[in-house]
Amino acid sequence: MNNLISLDSLTDIVSNSVGILIIFAVINLIHDDSKTYQLEIPIEHATELKPIFFIAKGDRILPINMTKIFESTTVQITQGMSENKRIFPLDYFGLYGQVDSKENSGISFHVHDISQWSKTQALEKNTSALHKSITHIDPKTQFAYFFVYDSDDETASNGFEAFRQARKYLKKYHIKTGWQPVSAENPMIICDEAFNESCTYLPAYLGKDTP
Repeated sequence: MNNLISLDSLTDIVSNSVGILIIFAVINLIHDDSKTYQLEIPIEHATELKPIFFIAKGDRILPINMTKIFESTTVQITQGMSENKRIFPLDYFGLYGQVDSKENSGISFHVHDISQWSKTQALEKNTSALHKSITHIDPKTQFAYFFVYDSDDETASNGFEAFRQARKYLKKYHIKTGWQPVSAENPMIICDEAFNESCTYLPAYLGKDTP
């Protein structure tokens, strides 16, 4: 009996996120009629490609125009709106910003409204802003990086399915993708690696794929 896992040990495994991933890895295939869902393990890799940022939340995706974001942030800082880590409007599709100048941590983004964001169906529409932003990505020098929001409540869909659809679509154009999960409690942050070494955004591929 010494070789059996005790109930206490099993409780310890389940009580932390790493343990939960271990259990998911053990039960990595779920059969639903004729469909098979595989555990997806993204593997990041170093690159010289530059990230083009997107946010996925619910069934919608927002391309981030960093030029407009920086312009708006500069105006807010000049007007003193960012003092004491105050959250300020960016005048960009329901996004709000927050800056901690002492920490050099870049800009934190808070999502207040996604009603003006493009739905994932817009990926296939040649005239949509989302489609145009994707086709403007140069796969030789750039890649798409997604901040993927979890759902705010149990009845809402999270952004992971929207990201999966976008990733599949981007693959047609040989565009690499990277991503990280974010939430209201742990918002997305965009910063410059020149000022903060932790500001690294990398593309990733699934374990079943090749880089």
